[in-house]
Amino acid sequence: MKTAVIYTCTHSDPKVSNERFTWLGKFLYDIKPDYVVDLGDGADMRSLNSYDTRNPSLVVAQSYEEDIYSYNDAQERIRHEFSKNKRKKPTFYGFEGNHENRIKKAISTDPRLEGSYYGISFKHLNTDKFFDDYSEYDNSAPAIQEIDGVEYAHYIGSGALGRPISGQHHAYSLLNKRFKSVTVGHSHKRGVYFKDEAKAIGLVAGCYKGADETWAGQANQEWWKGVVIKRNIDHGMYDPEFVSLDTLKRTYS
Repeated sequence: MKTAVIYTCTHSDPKVSNERFTWLGKFLYDIKPDYVVDLGDGADMRSLNSYDTRNPSLVVAQSYEEDIYSYNDAQERIRHEFSKNKRKKPTFYGFEGNHENRIKKAISTDPRLEGSYYGISFKHLNTDKFFDDYSEYDNSAPAIQEIDGVEYAHYIGSGALGRPISGQHHAYSLLNKRFKSVTVGHSHKRGVYFKDEAKAIGLVAGCYKGADETWAGQANQEWWKGVVIKRNIDHGMYDPEFVSLDTLKRTYS
């Protein structure tokens, strides 16, 4: 049976150290999973957010170039141990999150900004280089892909407008929506619900952020930071193991 490592919402940010990605890379090298799933929002892309436009003190410190560099550096760190030791990498699955999607939104708002060399471009994320399989947005919403009987997506939408499922019973609600095993990110919270009679598990994978967010206030305390190991994957069922960011720091820093 296969083993996988799942993480989401790493939010690489030039204002925050990328050291946690070095720890993650060493962890993956030790675990040697069959595959890795990055559920998106790996690049924070703070420079393209639409919330700080009225706050010059925040905007002046933002840089598209630094955002892109931070993301690419993070991805290199995750894979460094395999390259250094000339070992075969696990298969990497990637998903576009709403933060990566900021690039496409900016271009759709002002197409004059687009350019592979002197403008902004989704190609700057180098997803073809870092991932064996990368799922971009589908019809303006996160793509859903099934791997070994588990559906993966940055988030699962609900209702006519496709708003992300969330709330106190997030993991349970995923099963009620999809009727099979589902794993998502987006909310930065951790949750799991087992429906053994249906051979299904709903999982919300937390986040792998390096710092609190000033805009989030008390919600920062509700976020769980770490990664999830799935062992003995078999037609949508598996044994989950939660490994906190603090544990990775103590082990690999």
